[in-house]
Amino acid sequence: MGNINVFVDESGIIAKQKSDNTRYFVIALLFVREEDTELLKRSFKKARLAIAKKKKKLYEELVENKEIKGSSLVEMDKNKIYCKVIEKVDDKFEVGIILLDNTKATKKFRSVSSRAFNFLIKLYLINIFKKSDMYKELDNLRFIIDERNVATKSKYTLQEYLNTELNLDEHFCNGEIEVCYSDSKKSLLLQMTDFIANTFFRKYQKNMDDFGNTELLLKRSVKGKVFLFPNYHKIDK
Repeated sequence: MGNINVFVDESGIIAKQKSDNTRYFVIALLFVREEDTELLKRSFKKARLAIAKKKKKLYEELVENKEIKGSSLVEMDKNKIYCKVIEKVDDKFEVGIILLDNTKATKKFRSVSSRAFNFLIKLYLINIFKKSDMYKELDNLRFIIDERNVATKSKYTLQEYLNTELNLDEHFCNGEIEVCYSDSKKSLLLQMTDFIANTFFRKYQKNMDDFGNTELLLKRSVKGKVFLFPNYHKIDK
């Protein structure tokens, strides 16, 4: 059975008003085969703890909150974590980055954030994930999304939308596409996805030095580039 878990987090906002201060919205997707999920969890947990133990403030945050937010770490420390995870886990996970340019998307598209979010996920699956080696072995696809980023009334729309758009209009996978929501404090891989989303947000929105992290992470993506919307036919690097 080719069961794939997809952990999803975001950084920034889908802005209703155009502004350079809110130009970019990032969706990070972390794809991992079900049988490799525990290995990736252990590798991330160990690498993060090694960094946290060296910095009192980070360690206190971890103990108190059961997680460290990506925004709390400098990119140099994240680089050590990413490198250690990649060293241990090798090619057993895949990263997807969707980058929405709010200043170029239409006002109508940005007017309903949940609708825009769902559409961007579908677009990525069709245009990028279908080219992945993971997709070739896909039976069931299970999304795990940070519940704190989703309004309660929107929690049941993505699963219905993806199954309708992908499995009725065209055959996407043999089984169901499942979407569930979790508190990131209870999910190590949602925490890792938060790190990744924050890294790309800092790079694009804040123009911060990423210490090579975006390039490093994009090597674990299908095409080695971000998926830029609305100009997704011009995939940016």
